[in-house]
Order: sequence, then structure tokens, then C-alpha cells
Amino acid sequence: MGLDQYAYIRTTESGEEGESAKFTWRKHAKLQTFMESLYVERTGLSSTDLNCGELQLEASDINTLEQAVKANALPECDGGFFYGHQFQDEQANAYRDYDLEFCSWAQAEIARGSTVIYSCWW
Repeated sequence: MGLDQYAYIRTTESGEEGESAKFTWRKHAKLQTFMESLYVERTGLSSTDLNCGELQLEASDINTLEQAVKANALPECDGGFFYGHQFQDEQANAYRDYDLEFCSWAQAEIARGSTVIYSCWW
């Protein structure tokens, strides 16, 4: 039990919507805090509403995320039983290259016209 995070593109093939999963994280509390802040700012809803929800990412979001990852400046997680906040610095370091790979992929997909989605479950 804990925080599971996903990024995927929404595709439309044959007129039907589908999802193509590409990236997954496990208990990356700092990434979750970044995405929750973005979700609250964009929707006006509570951060807990992102649980089992979706956040459509824009190019500017990915650029901000990439800068934060490169500067080791992802926001601190204040807590969260399921988030693994007690080892958030270690997870951020462990996922650093993966996060940058995600940013490159997401930027390319958005440039191609794809819809990049972040989702989580805890």
C-alpha cells in the first residue's frame, strides 16, 4: 500500500480514447507534492482530489518540473502516510535521471500534439 504514480498519453485511434502508459513511480513524494500544487492551482480543488484523478500537463509545467529536478528543488512533502515522505530526499535522488527522462519524453509528446496525463493512486 502506498503512493503509485503514472504518466501516459491519451491517444485517439479509430475515434476511441485510450491510454498508453509510459512512466511509473513509487512513493516519489516530492514529485507528488509538485503535481498536487499544480493540480490545486489549475482546478481549485483539494490536493486529495488528485487521488485516482488526472492532471493534464502542459509544456510550461514540464519545463518548470525539469528546472526543479535539475536544481534539486522539488518541493518538500509535509507528510502523508502513504507518500513515503520519511525518505523523500533519497527517492528524489534515486529518480532524478528518470524524472529528466520523463521531462524529455513529455516535451516531445506535447510538441507532437499528444495529451500527457499524470495520475496517482494512494
